[in-house]
Amino acid sequence: MGPKPVTLKELAERLGLSPATVSLVINRSPVADSIPQLTKDRILATAQKYKYRPSFFARSLRAQRSFTIGVIVPEVSDGYSASVMSGVEDHLLQEGYFYFVVSHRHRADLIDEYPRLFLERSVDGLIAVDTPWTLSLSVPVVTVSGHNQVNGVTNIVLDHARAAEVALKHLFQLGHRNIAFIKGQEFSSDTEVRWANIEKAARQLGLPIAPALISQLKGDSPSPELGYEATRKLLASRKP
Repeated sequence: MGPKPVTLKELAERLGLSPATVSLVINRSPVADSIPQLTKDRILATAQKYKYRPSFFARSLRAQRSFTIGVIVPEVSDGYSASVMSGVEDHLLQEGYFYFVVSHRHRADLIDEYPRLFLERSVDGLIAVDTPWTLSLSVPVVTVSGHNQVNGVTNIVLDHARAAEVALKHLFQLGHRNIAFIKGQEFSSDTEVRWANIEKAARQLGLPIAPALISQLKGDSPSPELGYEATRKLLASRKP
C-alpha cells in the first residue's frame, strides 16, 4: 500500500500559506491572478513534489458543477469533427474540464436522445459539431456550424459569404469563367448556407453557374474519397 496522499491543509502548512491561497492556485481560479507569480510557481512545484491531487468530488461539490462537457459529433473519425475536437480538448484541458463525446451518425433519434443522456449525467454544457440543433436546454449549448436560432444556444459559424466572395473573385480575376463546383453532402449543416452564398457571389460577379459543372456529393459517409471521385468525373467530362 502506497503512502497516504497529502491533503490540502498539509500542503498549505508545508508552504506556510493559507489553504485558501493554495486552493486558488491549484484549481486555476481567476482570483489567483492577483497572487504573485513566484508564489504560484512555488505552490505548483510543491504540489508536484508531494504528488498532491485536488479532490474532484470536493471541487465539484463546492462549485456545484460537474466540470464535464458533452460533445456531439456526426462521426468521431470524420476529419472535420476530429479537427474541431482537437481544439476543444486542448481548451477544456487548460480549464480543468473533462468531456464525453458521442457520434449520432446522422440518426435523428440519436440527435434527440443524446442531449437527454448528457443532462442525466449532469454535464455543465454541450458542444454540437455540424449537427442540426433545435433544442433549448437547461445548460449552455454551443454549436459549431449550426445555423438555427435557438434560445440559450451560441452558434459558431464560418463566414461563408466572405469565403465565396474571395474564392470566386480570385478565379474571376484570373479570367476563369467555366468554374466547376462540388456541393457538400446534404446532411452537413453548412452545405445549404455555403451554396446559397456561392450563388450570391456568382450573381454579383455576373458569373453563370453551369448545371453540368455542379457535382453533388452523395452518401452518408464523410470520406475524402467522395470528393476525389467527384473531381475525377468533372475533369473527365471535359466540359468547356
